[in-house]
Amino acid sequence: MKKNISFKYLLIAGICSAVAFTGCRKETEADKITTEALNNGISFIGFPDGMEQPHFFDPFTNIKTVDVFALKRDAKSAADLQKDQTITLKSLPAAIDKYNDDNDTQYELLPTSLYTISSTKVTADGSGNLTAKFAPGDFQNYFTIKLNGSKFDLSKKYALAYIITNAGGLTIHAASKDTLFTFFAIKNKYDGEYHSTGTFHHPTAGDRAIDRDKTLTTAGAISVSTEIGDIGGSMTLTVNEATNEVTVSGNVSATQPLLPVPGLTSTYDPATKSFILNYRYLGGGGYRVVEETIKHK
Repeated sequence: MKKNISFKYLLIAGICSAVAFTGCRKETEADKITTEALNNGISFIGFPDGMEQPHFFDPFTNIKTVDVFALKRDAKSAADLQKDQTITLKSLPAAIDKYNDDNDTQYELLPTSLYTISSTKVTADGSGNLTAKFAPGDFQNYFTIKLNGSKFDLSKKYALAYIITNAGGLTIHAASKDTLFTFFAIKNKYDGEYHSTGTFHHPTAGDRAIDRDKTLTTAGAISVSTEIGDIGGSMTLTVNEATNEVTVSGNVSATQPLLPVPGLTSTYDPATKSFILNYRYLGGGGYRVVEETIKHK
């Protein structure tokens, strides 16, 4: 179940065409690594799919093979591509706790009882640290696991975190120097694509309309996360399924928590699959108040 790869190593004959191609469309992180290798004469290692990689599944009870992340070697020349190189990634369970604190999430370290490693070129030691071996001609390897759905606790969300500590003589791409997070959860019934409409009330700038698509992502058995109003960031919506009342939680910043609007409630309407929300946060000049309805498409 390897991901479809849209970039190729056309190392000698294709250098000109690769540079021309990446120059005429929005450049992805994978393109950036490749282009820099070609332009700067440096062989890079990095994560082509970004530093936060979610894996959210429909409920399953069998064994599912999951490509957790890819590690990509971009060689500056055909000769460099023929080298044997070993990359080391350190497991960082403590980074998951920090991520939770920073993002108001509740991820737990994915326990080894839930999965086995099926990679042949990316393997783990007893501490969870990974070793990725690139043989001559290898340009991309996957850390692949077999995930046991029958053991997955639907009320929990899991994560793994790694950082490259030994690049094997390669240069770590700038976009891949920090911690890589991979997330695992079973989708709940609120997960999906929605459209948000409403009003953002600003105490000094006045009102503005909210009219945008949103993705609601499983954050627990009865919780989903999405952006705050139209300002980005992340908030969590937790449904009390006995009353359909919704608790809005999250922070615009460390000193700006999301708060309920006095006298108003937030609710979920099962008939229309809509979240009807009222929340606010304090900023310069007073409270910003958000009224929005987020309706399933």
